[in-house]
Amino acid sequence: MLENFRFDRPNNVIVVNLKLPSVSVEENNYSIEEIKLLSGTLGFTIVETFIQHRHRFESDYYIGKGKLEEIKTFLENNKIDAVIFDNELTGVQERNLEKYLNTTIFGRTEIILNIFSRRARTNEAKLQVELASMEYMLPRLRNLWDHFSRIQGGIGSRGGEGEKQLELDKRIVKDKISKIKDKLEKIDVQMKNRRKNREDANQVSLVGYTNAGKTSLMNLLSKSELFAENMLFSTLDSTIRKVYINDELTILLSDTVGFINKLPHSLVVSFKSTLDEIKNSKLIIHVIDGSSANIKTNINSVNKVLEEIEANQIPTIRVFNKIDL
Repeated sequence: MLENFRFDRPNNVIVVNLKLPSVSVEENNYSIEEIKLLSGTLGFTIVETFIQHRHRFESDYYIGKGKLEEIKTFLENNKIDAVIFDNELTGVQERNLEKYLNTTIFGRTEIILNIFSRRARTNEAKLQVELASMEYMLPRLRNLWDHFSRIQGGIGSRGGEGEKQLELDKRIVKDKISKIKDKLEKIDVQMKNRRKNREDANQVSLVGYTNAGKTSLMNLLSKSELFAENMLFSTLDSTIRKVYINDELTILLSDTVGFINKLPHSLVVSFKSTLDEIKNSKLIIHVIDGSSANIKTNINSVNKVLEEIEANQIPTIRVFNKIDL
């Protein structure tokens, strides 16, 4: 089934969510709406949503057998191209679900990686996304190469089956990861040298939830015409512009990648050189979509990433955007 999945045509999908007792109803509903938005970004049409309330994840299938049977029956009676789970799935869960449901399975992380892959424009961004994708792939190699080719276009071809081939695949992927890291380290050195030259400058970083309007604010302040579109992750690369405030003050304003709830740790790590621009700022401007019904969650998601990259102590100004909405 996997090799038959194509992105170049309309795809009908269903979304599966597992509600844990530790997650509030509000947070859970927001997570569902977000995975739908992410899926829509890839051109998917969400036909149905399945929610199961459980005290824990099921280790083999993520959800319980009762809900699994309900989904299987729905798939048999409707034309559905894939099932999207609103969480990161283990390699075992992916493999078991695809076998049981006989259809293509996507976890939340894979959806986000796919969007990042499409949005990457510069060589650095492409390398960063490829690194995150490879590291996501490594523990899931048993699921065959075709499964991951949906994200990254594949790396090679399988020459056989069994443990011997699996070990060969692992070596190929690990070698790829090592080479990408070497390239990114060289880029990181260049970026550090540039940042060193800007140590005395008044550097200000725009941060915010994806699609909050950071780039639009950047264009307004710096009188630039950077690519800004009403879609998720339209900006993956850090862009810096000089902004004249008055005769005594000029700042260097940088636009950064947008954040999201449950942003995969692998992406945070691989975008290190980009996110380091934030760490070196004297001021952070946190752009917030004031029209969002999930404003608290959005703010907390951004703060969580700032804490993860150790930039949460930098003075911050909150800018509430989209007043027209």
